[in-house]
Amino acid sequence: MPPHITRRTGCGTSLDYLLGIPEFAATFNKIALPPWRYETGYNLRGELALLWGVLQAATRYKGLLLFTGRGRFKPEVLAAFLLSFLPRRWRPTIIFCGETWEPNSGWRAVFDRIIVRFADRAISRYALLSRDEQRLFPLIWGIDPNKVYFVPYMYTLTEEERAKSVDRGTYIFAGGNSFRDYGPLVEAACALPEYQFVCATRKLDGYPNLPPNVRAMQVPSNVFPELLRGASVVVVPLRMGTKRASGQQTYLNAMALGKLVIVNDAFGVRDYVRHRENGLIVTGSPDSYVEALRWVFDPANASEVERMIAQAREDALQRFNPMQHARMLVAMMQDALASETPCSSSPYRVNEVNSDAS
Repeated sequence: MPPHITRRTGCGTSLDYLLGIPEFAATFNKIALPPWRYETGYNLRGELALLWGVLQAATRYKGLLLFTGRGRFKPEVLAAFLLSFLPRRWRPTIIFCGETWEPNSGWRAVFDRIIVRFADRAISRYALLSRDEQRLFPLIWGIDPNKVYFVPYMYTLTEEERAKSVDRGTYIFAGGNSFRDYGPLVEAACALPEYQFVCATRKLDGYPNLPPNVRAMQVPSNVFPELLRGASVVVVPLRMGTKRASGQQTYLNAMALGKLVIVNDAFGVRDYVRHRENGLIVTGSPDSYVEALRWVFDPANASEVERMIAQAREDALQRFNPMQHARMLVAMMQDALASETPCSSSPYRVNEVNSDAS
């Protein structure tokens, strides 16, 4: 066995957004990550650099917590694929966290299945962001369901962003690119010319006959929270029929800011949004958006809207906060390391943590 592998200690992670939490930083060290841009993501050189960074980290740390969805070619998954060919005693304990992988079609589907099949041999556990994914992910990819856990996501606003004052807002906001379907919302905007819509996305670039009450543009990452803050209502129009969840960051941030959210009934939504309790869930048709927005702006429903906003903010701050998310991942890694160490036991049980926090 190479001597440098026998000296592995501590844990590394590519989830750098959690390293500001002391409890998380006490367990995980940041692995080498190339610069990433919100607007463009990684180029091929950046993805290769990330792949190499994960492989290097595998020789240094006894545990790795990696992100499932970064990059076009998923370099962290490719790293697990390559590590799967090493003997088990030479590999770190690997946990993947994040959204699941949407299956491709044709030859890419066959290629993806081969990659995941081998990568899974090196992955100890999966921390997924919805119960729908927890249920479906093992069926799609042929993975042991006992390795798959639901770990609720979190709002990602900084303390400074949350501390700023929030007004009632002057427009209806929708934003994001991943697995979005803006067509029905644009149709709804046509039926609501008295309201202004702001869509922070590139999905509507070149959209034919965009109505005059809709502004659409891609914005820098630092502008996105400000647009959320200035909204009267936040709509998250998600693509239906997918096999992975999306949009949590947008609607959880909106909830934390005290904005009413309207989300269509897509994959994973009901783990976070409860209809008429902390938000509105609609079918995703143009008529459903029109009906929901007219109900929200009807003065007769003002007290009900305020009640939902208050509940949404409480849920985001108490149940879907960064500390909760980080603690669950720390517990999962400690449990995974303990279960793979002979004659040891973990002070945490992840299944119990999941049921309590979700």
